[in-house]
Amino acid sequence: MKHLRTLLAITVAMTFLLGLTIATRPVELPPTATTHCKETVLKVSAGTVTSSSCDGELAARVSGLVDESVTGVADILDVSWVRRVDVVIPATDAELVSLVGPAFADMAGIAIRDGSGQRVVLNRARAASLTLLELRVLLRHEITHVATRDLTSDSAPLWLVEGFADWVAFHGLGVPLRQAAPALTSNVSALPSDFGGPGRDLAYQQAYSIMVYLESKLGERGVVDFFLRHASLSAVDPRVVDVAGWREFLRSSIG
Repeated sequence: MKHLRTLLAITVAMTFLLGLTIATRPVELPPTATTHCKETVLKVSAGTVTSSSCDGELAARVSGLVDESVTGVADILDVSWVRRVDVVIPATDAELVSLVGPAFADMAGIAIRDGSGQRVVLNRARAASLTLLELRVLLRHEITHVATRDLTSDSAPLWLVEGFADWVAFHGLGVPLRQAAPALTSNVSALPSDFGGPGRDLAYQQAYSIMVYLESKLGERGVVDFFLRHASLSAVDPRVVDVAGWREFLRSSIG
């Protein structure tokens, strides 16, 4: 799970334009390895998975998780959205860049919206190395961005948007806070803000823990209402989170 938290902790400020991103460097397959590959589309009840036939194993794993991932998000987030997702696994780095742009081509997963609508794009080299649990969390996190994109202000703080997406992604999977956020400590004095610098791993884990703290006070429905109410605002007062209460929650939860 430490590997998963490192992945989930890396994002970009353009999350509302392109969605969540999970960073690692892709590996280009030799041209000869893809010459015999053909595009394939796997259809499931809640979406599709488009990939190269050479990535059939990854596509099969993803397609096996799409329905339950969409249902998992929909069960928590009862808002109006299409309740389906189209996942694309580009066959080459060039195709990946054409979909997400060069600035985001080193990411393992990203939710985009373009002329073809909203889609989740996976970097095959990175997604293929994920465990089943990690891949499930990744998909649920991305699908949360798809489901909430039209309800979220471009200026909503990342601690809210990414923390909520993590909360939805982990919800009901039985992963303890300490396991989901191994770098987390109770030494917090302000809401996390270093989402692009050296402290970004910790910032994302703190953001997730805020949502877990809010759930302890507000309940599941309360967390969803909290997110919907504040994510739609042009500005969010940081005092909406009782930092002292959050700190005490962490002390009692993880020491």
